[in-house]
Amino acid sequence: MKRLPFILRDHREQLRERWLAALAEANAGEDYRELVASPVGDRFLRKLVDDLVALSEAEPYELPALRRRLHEDAACEAEHRLGLGFARLDLVKGWQGVLAAAIDVLEDAVALGEAPSPGETLLEFKGFASLLDHLVRVTMTTPAPAEGG
Repeated sequence: MKRLPFILRDHREQLRERWLAALAEANAGEDYRELVASPVGDRFLRKLVDDLVALSEAEPYELPALRRRLHEDAACEAEHRLGLGFARLDLVKGWQGVLAAAIDVLEDAVALGEAPSPGETLLEFKGFASLLDHLVRVTMTTPAPAEGG
């Protein structure tokens, strides 16, 4: 049985496909969906999954620094994308789409017997959803760069 970050890592292509589908279903902007479908989106998702694996393997004393880095990375990403003219709502839909995609991947893993016990899976998923909620809040509160700045 695998833990959630490793399930997502091992099914990264399925996660990516489901993420793109979730963005289309959420009516995310076409420009944003094109970005996510590009190698930029692939790198973004790969980094997110690698960060989840790192969080799951970290010692308790390492967690604050890892979480701080994730927070800072999300703020930089939001500022950069907003500076390029992407809508903040699309960025939020991006985070929510990752969550929806992860649910789909996890459902498949449960059906295939690859997931840990339901209780453990729910606890891991609750932590993952909490992290994504935090990243949504970071995205919502990151100021857009000033024009011409």
